[in-house]
Amino acid sequence: MAKKTYYLLSLGCSKNSVDSDSIAQLLNESDYKGTTNEKHADVLIVNTCGFIGPARDESIRSLRELADKKRKGQMLIAAGCLSQLWGRSWRWKCRGWTA
Repeated sequence: MAKKTYYLLSLGCSKNSVDSDSIAQLLNESDYKGTTNEKHADVLIVNTCGFIGPARDESIRSLRELADKKRKGQMLIAAGCLSQLWGRSWRWKCRGWTA
């Protein structure tokens, strides 16, 4: 049986890079395989930034772009501080993602 795959996009500060490394390690230990091509991923993860205006905009733009390309059966997850700060109140901005 083929391993499930994930695509992880890390945005914002260096803390997000550390958090993304931890997320990747947990997924790898859970028998997932990372990919650099979102088209081949079963799970799409955007580690968002919510503190700097341009980074917030980039996070929302990235989520929208991935949501628009998402195929049936693919899961899109918004992780990181933007999703924690805004929670589900901004779900309407990016249809297709899972908080």
